Amino acid sequence: MTDKKKVLYADDDLDDKTWIIEACHAAGHPLEISFVDNGKQALDYLEATTDGALPSLVVLDLNMPGLDGRQTLQKLKADPRFAHIPVAIVTTSTSRMDMEVCKRLGADLFVTKPDTITEWQVVVNQLMHLVQPQTSLNS
Repeated sequence: MTDKKKVLYADDDLDDKTWIIEACHAAGHPLEISFVDNGKQALDYLEATTDGALPSLVVLDLNMPGLDGRQTLQKLKADPRFAHIPVAIVTTSTSRMDMEVCKRLGADLFVTKPDTITEWQVVVNQLMHLVQPQTSLNS
């Protein structure tokens, strides 16, 4: 029996999506990652969840077209159906203000995107600490 945890990852950068997949494999973590390109798509994905299983973690980039990471985080935490899902911000930003705003909005983790596969594995390990057992919409 596999124990894959569902993760929703919102990022418009194809390279970063590739890095996270490679890092998960290299680190040996069984994550089932669904990718979307922006915050609106992330919210649409959650709204359209028909099988009752919400992701165990939402990962957001801050700088996405349309609905950015901050706006998406705020909407997630304001919605009682999704507020309990841990949210990690993985971004190119190194701004202390961005970090403080995201923490205030309810982010569980704020990490600057790394440059190497080894550093991405460290990020994956941090994300694994946030992954909760899958939850049902009916819970």
